[in-house]
Amino acid sequence: MNDKNENTACAASGDRMRIVRKEALPTSRWSGGTTTELAIWPEDAVYAERNFTWRVSSARVEAEESVFTSLPGIARCLMVLDGTLYLHHEGHYDTVLERFGQDNFCGSWHTASRGRVTDFNLMTASGEGRVQLLEIDASSVREVALMPVVAGWGCVGEVFYFLSGGVSLAFADGSRTEMAAGDVLVVHRETAGLPPAVAMENRGKAAAEIVRAVIYHD
Repeated sequence: MNDKNENTACAASGDRMRIVRKEALPTSRWSGGTTTELAIWPEDAVYAERNFTWRVSSARVEAEESVFTSLPGIARCLMVLDGTLYLHHEGHYDTVLERFGQDNFCGSWHTASRGRVTDFNLMTASGEGRVQLLEIDASSVREVALMPVVAGWGCVGEVFYFLSGGVSLAFADGSRTEMAAGDVLVVHRETAGLPPAVAMENRGKAAAEIVRAVIYHD
């Protein structure tokens, strides 16, 4: 994988991978701030039409208080990347999220928030998803095994959102690419079998942080 192919689908050991640079990610406004779409499936789905299987985005909450968009039938996972967020799920519970704290809730709930933050959002209309933080020590390499397709689901999607720059990726086919802060790696697998690992080398002098979403779906 090289810079000429970074925004096109390519094959690497049976995996479909795509790198999208920060400047190519679409950003739109909502009532409380802005949202940057990191990935959506199917790739031709449109969030406004609610015809997606899953969607991953990062939002900047600029209003001190806001109300979340009602999304019936959508499961949500929200992780705070910067700041402190107070969530009130009416009739359910309240919670406070510090940096890298996360909350799973139903999109149909009436949810209000307080706090100016940057967050990471996973929405799933079907399937199962989860979000985790990957950390790579300064001047070190971490082998990250991609997720296999498992019984009961036809596909697995993964989205890696690089909060830190200076990370070099080495793929099973021998190709390499450099990731800057804000870049995204999207992986889609439909074939069974043991998936390859991606070697992530942090060339920086501080720990690198990457948010990873994993979604099993049909």
